Amino acid sequence: MKNILLLCGLFLIVSCADVNNSSSVSVENQAKFEQHVESFRTFAKGFNAEDMDLTLSVVSESVQWSPPYYNGGELVGYEGFKSAVQGYFNDFDDIIFMEGEGPNMNPDADPNENSAYWSGSLYSSATPTDNPDGLRVYGVWKWKHSETGAEGGNKWYGLINFGDDGKITGFSDWMDVNGMAVQIENYINNN
Repeated sequence: MKNILLLCGLFLIVSCADVNNSSSVSVENQAKFEQHVESFRTFAKGFNAEDMDLTLSVVSESVQWSPPYYNGGELVGYEGFKSAVQGYFNDFDDIIFMEGEGPNMNPDADPNENSAYWSGSLYSSATPTDNPDGLRVYGVWKWKHSETGAEGGNKWYGLINFGDDGKITGFSDWMDVNGMAVQIENYINNN
């Protein structure tokens, strides 16, 4: 009986050690992840201030962007990305990113906390990794249409890749672009 208890205890200790080792994140990767989160926050602050230099300060000149609207699958380079950002600046005011509006999907987290930033494996078919150079971001962009004064918002999701220099090299984002036009049209029709 003692041998069975000893064997069960040893099994429990080994099992717990394996779980802890497989889920640990290196201090270096955690710091890199936090740097990437701050880079995205700088990007969002630039949008809010309509400051092109601040917005693009964290974007590599080699960026490849997949916009939220369908464009035949074409990736857009730096100049096209910059032009799209300028279009948002021209058409909208008070652009604010609300981080992680929605439930936190981490089962170990406080269920009342929101979580906007995730890193590691981005794709279900990939081998799991704790590499923080790919960042998933969730939230809501709020805005005011410059011409009409219509206020609105869009749920948003982005996949952002970072290069060795900490700048954004890949950017794919999803939101209901048509929903923005609908919100503006509804405002016009009701005012």
